[in-house]
Amino acid sequence: MYKILLTGFEPFAGMKTNVSGNVADLLDSTTSKFALGEHSVGSRGVLERNPIITWESEILPVDSQGSNRISRRVLSTEINDFDAIIHLGLARNAKIPLIETRALNLNRFNSADNQGRIANGEIVEGGPSEIPVTASIDSIRCENLKHQFEFSNDAGGYVCNETLYNTLLALTSSIDQQVIPCLFIHLPPEENMSLEAQVEFVTCISAIVAQPRHVDVVGAMFEIDGRWLASKRNDSFHDGKWEFPGGKIETDETEEMALIRECKEELDWDVKPIERMMVIEHQYPNLTVTLHFWRCESLSEGPPAINSHSEHQWIKTASLHDVDWLEADKPLIQFLQSENH
Repeated sequence: MYKILLTGFEPFAGMKTNVSGNVADLLDSTTSKFALGEHSVGSRGVLERNPIITWESEILPVDSQGSNRISRRVLSTEINDFDAIIHLGLARNAKIPLIETRALNLNRFNSADNQGRIANGEIVEGGPSEIPVTASIDSIRCENLKHQFEFSNDAGGYVCNETLYNTLLALTSSIDQQVIPCLFIHLPPEENMSLEAQVEFVTCISAIVAQPRHVDVVGAMFEIDGRWLASKRNDSFHDGKWEFPGGKIETDETEEMALIRECKEELDWDVKPIERMMVIEHQYPNLTVTLHFWRCESLSEGPPAINSHSEHQWIKTASLHDVDWLEADKPLIQFLQSENH
């Protein structure tokens, strides 16, 4: 089960109601199982396809207190048990929902908020000029959503943008806790999109952003006379770790196609995939990975090229555990060293 902190706003500028508050109220203290549809390998869609979501909603006043309420909760660590924060607001001229990708350190009030405040200039003096949302925009982009929407890089200069900026600044300034996914959805008026459809859309986005982003990866296993080709990483995330060569499966690629492409890019080898050896699910702090390991045959002469790695070694099966493998590859090493292999 994934838990969402959901916010909406009270009415402002003389309005009798605010759709963002209405949606937040309807979802408050509810639990829903949402079907995202089938997952296709290489789609980059999130892994859990039928997640259970529960919401805790808070209606924010349209003023400086409201724009800081969630950021204060973040700084007090009151939100550590939430999997995501979703702010909702009203975009009065929108026809479809707008998913904001960033917040700007700039207030540009065209009218007073509910406390009569007119604010222009930096929200936080000396703060970052912009902060990207911490939720995975790529995960949303890779899903086939039922309802139309647009990504927006301008959340406006009113309390909506101010609220998002304050929350993101609090989230990204903390060094003691994992950064929680957070984004802002501007909803259109109910005459442009029914309340029922808006609730469904917010539910769908909740089901996506509460999960870590997901990738499918292929690993190529080459064996000659009881020795396996191992490759040493030289990137900033896993520098010095060893792995079987390979990489991410791109959209519309089969596992075999990805193996052929990745081995050409990394090793400058033409290869023939032979058989799938193992599939491993692994979770990093902000990423889930499905690794598809295949035994492959090289069709090229000469040693593997040094393109994406710092070195390659042919290692005997019994000695595979002597090098520092990526955590996700270790179950495969154990499998290769088992009694039957």
